[in-house]
Amino acid sequence: LAHRGYILKNYPEGILMPSERRPTLMRSKGIHDLTALERFQLVDALKNNVLTIKSIPTLDACKSLTKSRAPVIVGEAPTAHSPHTHGRRVFANGWIDRRGLTRLGNTSTS
Repeated sequence: LAHRGYILKNYPEGILMPSERRPTLMRSKGIHDLTALERFQLVDALKNNVLTIKSIPTLDACKSLTKSRAPVIVGEAPTAHSPHTHGRRVFANGWIDRRGLTRLGNTSTS
């Protein structure tokens, strides 16, 4: 993604991120690391335009992606009941952090 100047936005919260390893596996096998349900959720997000790909037109912005100064994948905001305050981000070097989108507010009425 980074070398082509693309960012993946709103990656579903409950799905293993690219470069993230499932603790029960010795080595990563890419998309095969995902459960059937996770694969279905990922496809559903793509079909419903929740998971989107954004093109980065400027050379400086592309350099920021390839040098891991800016994330190439930005996860969706965690739900109001999530223990996490921010969503996940993945950088070109494989680094994953939790400094993405802020957790959604509670929408229930009292």
